[in-house]
Amino acid sequence: MGISARKIQILFKKDFKDILKNISISISMIIPLFFAVLYKYLFSDIPMPRAYLLMLVLALNLTMTAVMIPATSIAEEREKNTLRTLALSNVSGFEFCMAKMLVTSFFLLVTNVIIFLLMGEAVRYLPAFIVITVIGAVPLIVLGAAVGLAARDQMTAGVYEIPLMLVFLFPTIFSDMNSVAEKIADLTPCNTVVELVLLLTDGNFLSKETLFPAMVTLAWIVVSIGIFIWLFRRKGVDN
Repeated sequence: MGISARKIQILFKKDFKDILKNISISISMIIPLFFAVLYKYLFSDIPMPRAYLLMLVLALNLTMTAVMIPATSIAEEREKNTLRTLALSNVSGFEFCMAKMLVTSFFLLVTNVIIFLLMGEAVRYLPAFIVITVIGAVPLIVLGAAVGLAARDQMTAGVYEIPLMLVFLFPTIFSDMNSVAEKIADLTPCNTVVELVLLLTDGNFLSKETLFPAMVTLAWIVVSIGIFIWLFRRKGVDN
């Protein structure tokens, strides 16, 4: 059975509504925005580098939103055995997962743009920022979907999500404070996105410094897709 764009579109609309109804997922998207507003308007008098603020909030959004939405939503559907009903409409497991990842990309895009504007970055960088964050978030979203496939239910997904988010988030946050954390962060998909964004907003995106984080991002995209395909073939999307 081939992939149907129409079925994915219908699933996208369904998942969009379901995500808005899920309190835990909604909170995961609000938290990074809350911190952005907090730093922007309440702690504006505290001297803190602009780059660090952008890195902190963007990394938080990338790890929480990109990982949690697909992991939780896929695990929820697996727990409810939803695909058995969808299969009657000839919906494939791949179409099911693709819709989850696309709706995650949409919400991540919206929250990233809001963060970008709240941080007061130059609007001329916005198109490139969108491209960087959308492509850079692919491995995080795909790994989040893989977590959803690996989990039996939402509770298990929550247990799996947290270590994954912390592994990607902590090295990025502490990269400027510790040399070991910096070396680890350089190899994580979250930090590479942040590095590319900072190079962009500093006007150095076309420099040779862009090459390494871009290559790391590409490597993570390949690895994450490989992990997802392996889990998809091994477990499928139906318990």
